[in-house]
This record gives sequence, C-alpha cells and structure tokens, in this order.
Amino acid sequence: MNAKWACLLLLAPLFGAEEEQDVLPTLVVDADQPNSVLPAHFAGNATVIDAETIALSGSRSVADLLAAEGGVRFTSTSGNAADGTAHLRGFGENAASRVLILVDGRPINRADMASASWLEVPIARLERVEILRGSQTARFGDHAVGGVIHLITKQPGSPHTSIEAAAGNDGTSIQRLSHQQPIGQHGLTFDFERNLTDGWRENAGHELESASLRWTTPLLPALEADFGLQWADERGGFPGPLTKDRLLADPRQSIYALYGQADQYFTEQTRWSGDATFTARRDAWTLELPISLHQRDLAWNFGPGFHTDNLLATYRLAPHLAWDTERISLHAGIEAQQDTLDLAQFAEIERIHRTSTSSLERQVFSLHAGGEAEPWDGLHLTGDFRWTRATTDARSKSLIAPKDASLNFQRGNQESNTAMQLGLRWEPTSNTATWLRYDRLYRLPSTDEIASYQGFPLTQPFNDQLRAETGRQFEIGAEWQPGAWTFRTNGFVQWLEGEILYDYHQNLNVNLADTRRAGWETFIGYQSRHWDASIQGTTLKAEFENGPYSGKEIYLVPRHELTATLTCRPIDTFTLQGEFQHVSSSYEGNDFLNTQEKLPGYNIFNLLISYQARPGLSLYCRINNLLDERYSTLKYSGLWYPAAGRQFLLGFRLER
Repeated sequence: MNAKWACLLLLAPLFGAEEEQDVLPTLVVDADQPNSVLPAHFAGNATVIDAETIALSGSRSVADLLAAEGGVRFTSTSGNAADGTAHLRGFGENAASRVLILVDGRPINRADMASASWLEVPIARLERVEILRGSQTARFGDHAVGGVIHLITKQPGSPHTSIEAAAGNDGTSIQRLSHQQPIGQHGLTFDFERNLTDGWRENAGHELESASLRWTTPLLPALEADFGLQWADERGGFPGPLTKDRLLADPRQSIYALYGQADQYFTEQTRWSGDATFTARRDAWTLELPISLHQRDLAWNFGPGFHTDNLLATYRLAPHLAWDTERISLHAGIEAQQDTLDLAQFAEIERIHRTSTSSLERQVFSLHAGGEAEPWDGLHLTGDFRWTRATTDARSKSLIAPKDASLNFQRGNQESNTAMQLGLRWEPTSNTATWLRYDRLYRLPSTDEIASYQGFPLTQPFNDQLRAETGRQFEIGAEWQPGAWTFRTNGFVQWLEGEILYDYHQNLNVNLADTRRAGWETFIGYQSRHWDASIQGTTLKAEFENGPYSGKEIYLVPRHELTATLTCRPIDTFTLQGEFQHVSSSYEGNDFLNTQEKLPGYNIFNLLISYQARPGLSLYCRINNLLDERYSTLKYSGLWYPAAGRQFLLGFRLER
C-alpha cells in the first residue's frame, strides 16, 4: 500500500522491492499492422505510440501527443502547438521541409515552406503513430531528411463507437465522435471533431471542424478496395513577435492587437481530400495502387496590403509491387505527384483590388526499389534505392508594378537526384539487437525557397542556381529488452552538402554551406502492472563545416533535448502520469556568427489524471506546463515568440 501511495505522489522509485510483475508488452515492431511503414527488422531508432496510449492521452492535438509521448520538439509562432513545426535530428529553421509527415502512407507535406496542420488529422481518427528518426529519403522520397512521422488512422472493423468532450481555460473546447461499423463484408468508419480555443496569447485563437469517411470493400476474391474522404475547415490568428521589454511586461499580448490591427492577421482555410487504394494479393505477391487528391483553399492575411488567396491542389499516384517470403522480401514502385498553386493578392482584406497573380507547378516523378533478406538466422540485410526527377514552373504578374522584374517573371527548372539506404540488423537473441545503417539523401528546395511569388520580393525572383541539399548519414545502435525493461541507444552523424538557408545579407535563399550534425540518442523504458516509465534524450551538435561561418553552430538547434514520463496505476481504474520536457538553449534565428543573446532553454512539466468510472467511460484531466513556466520556442533577430503558459483540460471519453 505504501508503494501505491508513493506512486500517487509520483515520488516512488521505479523499482519497488515487492511490486507484482505482471509485465505489459514492450515496444515491438509489428510488420502486420495495417498501413505500417515500420519494417519488422528496422535498422534504426523508432518510436511507436499505440491506440491505448492515444485514447488515454487527453491531448488536444496530434502535436501535443507527439511532444508528450514521442519525444518530438515543437516550435510555434502563435503559442499553439497545433500549428507548430516538428523538429527531428537537429533541424531548426524550415524543419517543416525536413520532416516527412505521412497519413496512411501518403505524404501531406506542402510544396512550400509552411508546416502541415497538426489538426488536419484529429486524434479521434488515429489508431497508431510511428516515428522513424534519421534520413529515410531512399524509402520515402523528399522531406525525409530528419525523419518520418507516420499517422495511421482507424480502419473499419468490429462495431465500435467513441464520444469525447473536453473543456479548458482560454476558451478551449473539444468534441469528438468516432464510429466503426461492419456491413456484411464491407466496413465503414466515420469521424468528426470540433476543436476550439481562444489561444493563450491575444489573437492566437484556433478553430477547427473536420470530418472523415472511410469505406472498405472486397471487389474480387483477391482484390479489395479502400476509399476515404476527408474535409476540414480551419481558422487561426497571428499574435506576432515581441521585443524583450514587451515579453517581460506581458508575454500574452499581441503586437498586432496593441496597434489595433488584429483583424488583419489571420488565416482561413478549407481542405478536401479523397483517396482510394486497390490491393490485389496472390500467394507471395501484393500489388497496391494508391491514388489521392488533396485540395486546400487558403485565405492568408498578414497585415494591411498583404492578403492572399492560395489554392493548392496535389495529385498523387503510387503503384507498388511487393514479393514476400520467409527469408526474402522485395518491393518496387513508381510515384508521380503534381502540386499546383494558384495565388491572387489583394490590397485590402475585403479583396476588392487585386495587386498580383501567380501560379506555380511542380511535378515529381520517382522510381524506387528495395528489399530485405535474412541470409542467416537473426541477421537482416536491407537496401533501398530511389531516383527522382523534379520539374518546377513559376509565373508571377504584378498589376501595380508590371515592369518590375522581381515581381514579373515566368521561369522553370529541372533537377534529378538519387538516394540510397543500406542497413544491417543483427538479432542474436529474442531480446537483443544491434544495427548499422548508411543513407545517401537529398531534399528538394521548396517552391517559395526558389521563387518570389508570395508578395515578398527576393533579390532574384526565380533562383535557377538553388539546388537540392544532398548528403550522407551513418547510424549505429543497439537495443536490449530484459523483461519489463527496454534499453536503446544509438549514435549518428549526418553531412549535408549545400544546406539551404535564408541569407538576409543577400535577401535570398541559397545553398549556404556544408553542415554536419552529430549526436547520440538514448531511450530507457520500464513497464509493469502498476508502473510505466520512460526517458529519452538527445545530445547533438550542428555546425557549419565551410563557408563564411565555418565552425559556428547552426542557429535554432539546441544541444540537448530530453523527455520523460512516469505513469502509475495504483488500481486498475486510476492512472496518474507525469511528463517532463527539457530543451537546452540555442542561438537565435539569423545569428550566423553566434554572438547574439541566446534563446534560453526551458523545462516543462505536464500532468495527466485518468479515471475509469465504469467500463467504457473514462474521465481525465490534463494540465500542460504545470508550473506555468514562461518561455519561448523561437527568437529571430531580438524578437521573441512566447509559448503558452499553464493550460488545463477536463474531459470524458465514452466507448461502446
């Protein structure tokens, strides 16, 4: 009993002397999971967040879930993690272009530099999350330089309904509905979410309504089809940066609200997407034909005179053939994707006088092949190769300065790149493994790194000289799972040739310099009937290897990151979980010489309390930033972007 009371206070040591050892399953990679992209014998560092953890998380958004359970660092200009940027493997500025986000295997990264919305896939729709750290461009293509975050949604299955509602401070309210229903041999899944908050800062409100429908059906004995339709309507405000004096006086204020212009700084967007996957299986062969269409209609308002309507359409076709046997598996495929952006800019928010029109198209075509072999028991060899060709065409026309070459142009370019991955994983026993991996990687420039079409002229309207980042990575690691414990550690080094950064001296995105990131990651986990605990940390140094800033650290990249969770269940119906996140200091944005005041590090504590009142009904309370720490996740040239203070959420979840 003493141990249980100590557990309630989160002060007992991890290994109580007399604790009953009903061991929960440790983290195991399962290749049979629907839509999984995580190989059964992955030569690398991966984190899996399962359905039970997601259901009990009490998180407002996928971003909150990834930060608390996945050890992913987020930065945000608004203080809302839901519209923040995920960071993996030491990428700071433009990390959104260097972390690939997949939903059921389909990429949702945008062609420009903006982050994908973390409310685009509501938590009610999630079944599982896979986080693969380190370059994976040979397997998945562009963006996967720092890693991959794969969101797997619920598939139609046995009858199941869940209803969730929550409310918190700062006007936060959440309503979620999810239903699965088999209909003969067919399956239907429906999800709806409404997610509102006024925001911790002024003019940082965020609103979302979304719905999805998924239908699976057999077409022939060896052929099945899976259809999906998603819709979302979202609105968010821009609070803006603060000087240090204003930050210390009141971090919740908005500089735009202070000057009476808050109604000029916000976005509204509607998204539609549809997808279909046809799967044929015969003996050891599997043929998949995924087709998807994504459309986003964005009204972007960034102050008087900067009002843009942005229509983005993405079409993707990715046939894939696989052959699997007990010892050997092979796969090959083709991927074709087209992104089309049409922009219209206006002088006023009422959108009466159009000032410019622009359009941009990018076609990306890839061939890829790979496989895995087990020549001896416990020894797994993997290899992947990818060839990609990208074609970009941009057009821009100014209606108020038709002779300005920086605002009027029609240009295009083409570029081809290759990527390769070789992995070795040795599993001498059922609970130990070591691995070694080599990656040859690339990252294509995003569209608004190349072209000046968003209303902010660059020195060159279309930078023909900007090329893809290319590089290589080595990783070595080991894992041991003795009983209730899991120990994992790995080291890595990544070199990038011609990393793309914005050079404010030239007012241009350029291949600034070669860079190197070297680090070490460690994970320790423990699971039992009454206790769960985990701690994962990264120590990393990112620096320029040549050029005018040779030897200087890359800005906005902290050296140390650590997350920890401690969960206890003194009785089966009660759960208490504490979460901790530490991020060390980093140099501020644009501080190439490492001479300015640093962005300070921070330590955040979260608390989750969950109680199962009866079978199928659970109540929860989540408090983020329990100690109300005042901190910022971004700082550029002396201007700060404050993060949210203490936030709490009370809710219930009903399942039947």
